[in-house]
Amino acid sequence: MKKICVLPLFVALSVFAADEGFKPLFDGKTLAGWSAARGAGEGDHGAFSVNAGEQAIHVYAGREPGSTQVNDCLVSDAEFSHFILKLEYRWVENRFAPRADWDRDAGLLFHVHGNLKKVWPLSMEMQMGESPGDKPDAKGRDGRFHTGDLFVLGKQLRADTPATGIFYDPKAERVTGKSIRTGLGKEKPEGEWNQMELHIHGSKKATFILNGEVVLETFNLVQLQDDGTSIPLEKGRIGLQAEWAELMYRNIRIKQLPQE
Repeated sequence: MKKICVLPLFVALSVFAADEGFKPLFDGKTLAGWSAARGAGEGDHGAFSVNAGEQAIHVYAGREPGSTQVNDCLVSDAEFSHFILKLEYRWVENRFAPRADWDRDAGLLFHVHGNLKKVWPLSMEMQMGESPGDKPDAKGRDGRFHTGDLFVLGKQLRADTPATGIFYDPKAERVTGKSIRTGLGKEKPEGEWNQMELHIHGSKKATFILNGEVVLETFNLVQLQDDGTSIPLEKGRIGLQAEWAELMYRNIRIKQLPQE
């Protein structure tokens, strides 16, 4: 008797349903719709290029290992407010001076605004990095770069994050401030693709997900004004960082959500 297996169809339908309503932010072929802070003009995307074989955005492709490079930021032309963003990333072998012997480091930015020629524009960041979650916080060569940490890029920006000390704690009181670390989540073995998700509800809430695990949630995203008041940080562009470590980003897609 011929056996019939329905699992592949079920899996395919599950994947399709999971991504229903998403639209690509990167077509796998060109960097149309994106611009780089260090781009020198039309068609120049600085540290970023397209790897056609991987259908990925390739950071520092073809650069000599250990050579001196500069950091960079690739930013979407479009702005978003309420959305789910999904992408995959993986580290490639090469690293570059002045951080050739540091832990690998990059970042996924959202609500990017202001001067887009600044390498780190005003924004919120879901950190990307190969440091384990229990590595002590440190500076310089001993620095901690763990995927899922929150960085607030801009002295006038603030967020409220449940934390004990500098570490995210979903059961703790919310702390108003800037950067918060997480001990949750871990990357896949080196060279494998990791899945990142952002669930953003305007200024109200941001959820960071790494490989299916919620690793941090932050609330009440605001920008302080000169008179001491604050305004909600409701929208902005998407940004991808380049920080002296070769990597690839792919399957970048977004689903816009209805505003509350």
